[in-house]
Amino acid sequence: MSALRYDVVVVGASFGGVAAALAAAADPKVRVALLESSQWIGGQATSQGVTRWDEAGVDLIETTGSPKSYRDVRHAIRAWFRENAPLSTFGQNSQYFNPGFAEPSFPFSVDPTVTHQVLKAQVAALAARLDLRLGTSVTKVNVQNGSVTSVMTSAGDSYSAGVFLDATDLGDLLPLAGIPWKIGAEAQSDTNEPDAPPVAHPEWIQPITVPIALENRPSGENHVLPKPANYDDIARAQSFRVTEGDIRGVLTVLPGGSETLFGYRQYVDSRNFAGAPYANNRTTLNVGSNDYQSATLPTGNAAKDAAVYAAARDVSIAFAYWLQTQCERDDGNGNGYPNLMVRTDAFGTADGCAPQAYIRESRRIDAMTRVVQQDIAASSFPNNTPRARNFTDSCGIGWYAVDVHPSTYGTPWHGFANLRFQVPLGALVPKQLDNFVASCKNIGATHLTSGAYRVHPVEWAIGEAAGTLAAFCTTQGVKPKDVVGNADRTRSYQYRLLARGTPIFWWSDVSFENDPQTYAAVHLCGVNGVFSGEAGLTFDPSGAISATDQQTLSERLGKSLDWPSGPMTRGQAAIFICRQMGWPVG
Repeated sequence: MSALRYDVVVVGASFGGVAAALAAAADPKVRVALLESSQWIGGQATSQGVTRWDEAGVDLIETTGSPKSYRDVRHAIRAWFRENAPLSTFGQNSQYFNPGFAEPSFPFSVDPTVTHQVLKAQVAALAARLDLRLGTSVTKVNVQNGSVTSVMTSAGDSYSAGVFLDATDLGDLLPLAGIPWKIGAEAQSDTNEPDAPPVAHPEWIQPITVPIALENRPSGENHVLPKPANYDDIARAQSFRVTEGDIRGVLTVLPGGSETLFGYRQYVDSRNFAGAPYANNRTTLNVGSNDYQSATLPTGNAAKDAAVYAAARDVSIAFAYWLQTQCERDDGNGNGYPNLMVRTDAFGTADGCAPQAYIRESRRIDAMTRVVQQDIAASSFPNNTPRARNFTDSCGIGWYAVDVHPSTYGTPWHGFANLRFQVPLGALVPKQLDNFVASCKNIGATHLTSGAYRVHPVEWAIGEAAGTLAAFCTTQGVKPKDVVGNADRTRSYQYRLLARGTPIFWWSDVSFENDPQTYAAVHLCGVNGVFSGEAGLTFDPSGAISATDQQTLSERLGKSLDWPSGPMTRGQAAIFICRQMGWPVG
């Protein structure tokens, strides 16, 4: 048993947890511990098998619509393939190589073991001040005078720090720390959300899924699994089907659809590669048919959680068997695709199933700020509004429709379109503790809005924001709760994010790589309502500022600015304004 001291302790190496640890340890003055109960890091992008990253607005993800660190992970994955796999001419010539799809408009999709290797390499590169502890489960959180003082592990070790981050997929630290939390659907009287139910339904928790990996082997081969035990009962309970949402067809897109069941989470597109070992397409199954319908997580009991995972795993194995033997073929000639082969190397499991369940819904903190439907839903704003509610303490951005998965145990489906939204800093900090930061799906969202904040790029942005906040607080000698609501500290913190290339306002034409100073200034002006971008997502940094524009900007700020004579671009004006206002721009 050891007593260990760090500046920052991150509990949970989820996708957001890895982002948080990397961001915190990027500061050379900060020592970080990353504690993970399993042997995997990366959460939904690796051990949970969501191989196709849930991304909307793919045209901006590669440039201005995501943190630089998020794009760095993708570039590192691309470099791995270029070094370790024979690419076809097509793959070599792709501007943004996408292992799972040859089509450039599709979201990024990749073998989970490759993502795992890349993330571990990035963590290892910071080993001098980032200590990764796998197989380490936190069993107790010590709290004194409104602060977390330490966490205890099942091995009896104690980890103390100035800032603690909960990056577990289920918000495991919330009950241990005594933080009030919610899960399932809130009552409409609590949130005023138009789509919330009249009364609370804490049992309406989104279903889990245990993806299983398949390869589309040549026709004529037979890789049919042994018929699973209780197969008939499972198939009946799950209502196995091919048609779902935009999916029509198993391997071929049929009329009325835009995707196939196999292609939906495809992580190897053979067109990108020159033969072995990627001569055939591979996918993971993660659709409504294998969303486990009989129970979900968390149950509040480790043994029951394990039983739920095992039952969800059995569902995915049965679904794979159904596709091999009973589903109607796309050409209408018979049933089943016996050539679909389970890939055991995708996760290193004997049955090809992901070692962890994909978690869609977590316990959620009682936060300083709670994001509700009215903050992000397109229906809450006038037509042609390009962005959702502006939060002046924004620490990240995202865009994804609300997609609350249904279940037969009560959870109804909910879905609605959102505008491009932000992650408010106040949503990461609970009301009760001053040095605790939510860093994954456990932020101050609701049952509905969490359906948009749970996806890969937003979870990474949340983790990036949390880790950067932890480093900022460490070096400035303040607590996370001291930053929320303090305008000067918030802007200084936001500048740290911007200096890392992390966007906090939606602009489509302001590049960090091209001009970091202008990037920071334009984003700070955006969140502070100076340049609000009412007409769209473009800022036009090289466009000219007129005398009339200068007068309008001065009025918005409520301050007479000492504008210089001579021509000035909009980007230069943003820098000038920040300096006049005392906002940090480097």
